[in-house]
Order: sequence, then structure tokens, then C-alpha cells
Amino acid sequence: MKKTVFLSIVCCFFSTAFQMNAQQVSDNVFIPHGKPIIKVFSNFHASLSKTVDKSAIEIKRAYLGYEYQLSPEFSVIAKLDIGSPDDKSAYSLIKRYAYFKNAALLYNKGKLSASFGLIDLKQFKLQEKFWEHRYIYKSFMDEHRFGSSADIGGSVAYQFNDYFSADFTIMNGEGYVQLQADNTYKAGFGITFEPQENITARLYYDETAKNIRQSTLASFLGWRFKDLFSIGAEYNIKYNESYLDDHNQAGISTYFTFYLQDKFQIFGRYDRLTSNKPDGVDRPWNLVYDGTAIIGGVQYKPINQVKIALNYQDWYPLAQNGVKEAYIYLNFEYKID
Repeated sequence: MKKTVFLSIVCCFFSTAFQMNAQQVSDNVFIPHGKPIIKVFSNFHASLSKTVDKSAIEIKRAYLGYEYQLSPEFSVIAKLDIGSPDDKSAYSLIKRYAYFKNAALLYNKGKLSASFGLIDLKQFKLQEKFWEHRYIYKSFMDEHRFGSSADIGGSVAYQFNDYFSADFTIMNGEGYVQLQADNTYKAGFGITFEPQENITARLYYDETAKNIRQSTLASFLGWRFKDLFSIGAEYNIKYNESYLDDHNQAGISTYFTFYLQDKFQIFGRYDRLTSNKPDGVDRPWNLVYDGTAIIGGVQYKPINQVKIALNYQDWYPLAQNGVKEAYIYLNFEYKID
């Protein structure tokens, strides 16, 4: 009887220990998992200008996709961008197309990260993140086509320490709308410096060549002061636009955000785009598109997945005969990611 009781106690002990060990092993085993990606930008806007009488309700852009974590280091992402291929087109308000924005394999371990396929580019990703209001207005380089937000290629980034990181990208150079396979590539290199936790500086340069070499230089400086406000400024220049010699564009963009509470903020931005005068020409080559823009308003975020902003937007062309535009906007972003 005593032996039976003793054996029962021993069996219970080992059974409990085995279950606890199995639970610990299970807790340490990586389980592949994924999540859907849904993000929509919409707005209502009305003109404030006497020369332009226009108002509309728009679904400006929608992102639909899925991201799956294969292992602690590897993941894959596929995402569609449903919107207009050319916002300057007269048909941009009535035509919508679906493009693959991402179709990539991602790697992230320690200080090293890499991606391959149809990938997000780093040319203005940091600036866009600092601006915070992509659903209202694109970042400067995106808005004025200094580069694409995604392309076919590969990139690698390394965080050397808490202050300094670098990234290198080799890409097709055509963007994600025109996925051409040719012998022309674009190479980009960027460095990011954070001397303090709240200060960020970045330099980026890319270059591609056909019959003429085309290149882009971007610089950025940003400052976040605790949870009170953030300020960002960038200067960008693109040489030999469309592979035309001495056809350069340059521009500045400055923006700020004041955080009133967790749910409210006030934001503002000023952009200026200019082009040079090629030799033998008496006016800037891109004068019809040169100009300044002001964006400003108030954002309300009732929950993390929803943003609502009432804001003012204008465009003042530098050409004397250009059409001045001013609008009042009510923008929405709603997402699952």
C-alpha cells in the first residue's frame, strides 16, 4: 500500500514536471502568424477660390494586403495600391487602378534588415513618417515625383549604434506603376544620424543613367520635443529630370505638429518647388508646375485606427498667369494593420 502511494506521488510529480516543461517549450516555439492590411484615404473638399468652382467626395486611395511572419527573422508581404496612376491627369478623379505596391520577402535580425522584391523605398520614408499626415497630402518628394515610394529591387540597412545607421538600395528605377525589365538600374544610399533621442538628420543620394545621368539629393532635419510638438525641414534637388541635360528641380518643405492631447493635434506645412533656367532659355523649364503650397488644420483621432482632419490647402503657381487654388478639406483615414 505504501509502495503504491509512493509510486503514485512520483508519477504525479514527473507528470506535472513534464507538463510544465512542455508548456515552456511551447511558449518558446515560434508560431507563424499573419495579419491583414487595410488602409483607406477619403475626403470631402470644396474650393475657396473664385476662379475654381469645385467640390467632391473622394476615395483617394486604398491599400489592401496581407503580411505573414514565416519565422522570427523572415516575413513576406503582398499589398495592392488602389488609386490613380497619375494625379496630374485630367482623368485622375474618375479612374482607379490596382497595382502591386509590395510583393516582397523581408529579413530582420538584430541590427540588420533587408528586403527583396517589390519593396518600399527609403528615399522619403523617414520624412513621410515625420510629416505624419500622408492621408492628407503626400510628402514633398512623392508629391512632385522626385522618386517613387516603391520599386522592384533589393535593399539592406544596418544600425551601427544608437546614433548612426546606413542603407543601400538597388532598384529598377521605374517605380511600382511601370515594372519594366531593362538594363537600367538606380542605386540609392542613405545615412541617418540621431545625435540625441529627439533629433534626427538624414542624407540620401541616388543615381541612374541612360544616355544622361539622373540623380537626386535629399536632406532632412527633424526635432521632436517630448509629446508636445515636432518640427521637420527638408531640402531636395533632382538633376536632369526625365534624362534631359540641365533640367533640374529643387524644393523645400517644412512642417510642424503640436500635440494638444492624445486625440487632438494642430499641424501645418509649407512647400516651395522651383526649376532652373537651362542655357539659352529665358524662363524656368518647369514654370507651369513651379509654385508654393500651404497646408494647415486640426486632426482628431477618436481611436488609433481612425483619423479625421479639417484643413486648408492651397497651391500658388510661380507663373504670373497661373491659376491659384485654395480648398477646405475634411480628410479621413481608417485602417486595419
